[in-house]
Amino acid sequence: MKRMRGAAGANSSVVADFMPTSSWNISSELDKDYFLTLDEPMNNITTTLGQTAELHCKVSGNPPPTVRWLKNDAPVVQEPRRISFRATSYGSRLRIRNLDTTDTGYFQCVATNGRKTVSTTGVLFVKFGPPPTASPGSS
Repeated sequence: MKRMRGAAGANSSVVADFMPTSSWNISSELDKDYFLTLDEPMNNITTTLGQTAELHCKVSGNPPPTVRWLKNDAPVVQEPRRISFRATSYGSRLRIRNLDTTDTGYFQCVATNGRKTVSTTGVLFVKFGPPPTASPGSS
């Protein structure tokens, strides 16, 4: 409290009372830096027996997401030197080598970072094709 002398010589008191005019929600302030975004939908791929297919899951987030791969709603099982997936700078990549018609199916990547989950699905279609032929002039 501060005492002031008015123009007529009377004493008066000024009281400053600080009342908050808005509340600050701590959880929403912390949450604003968290995000998870599907940056691009997965492409469908049609290819032939024996080829290699790569499916890309393009996601970004904070904290960085973990990605799971599913084929026809079941987890994709890695096979040495044939089926592999790994984290990339853009999300994750699933690579299937030496394709067979049994590899045909719906592939889904599911990304989660503990705050949110996003997913995208693509179709891999492996068809019978003519055997590769040598182009003229090659040996």
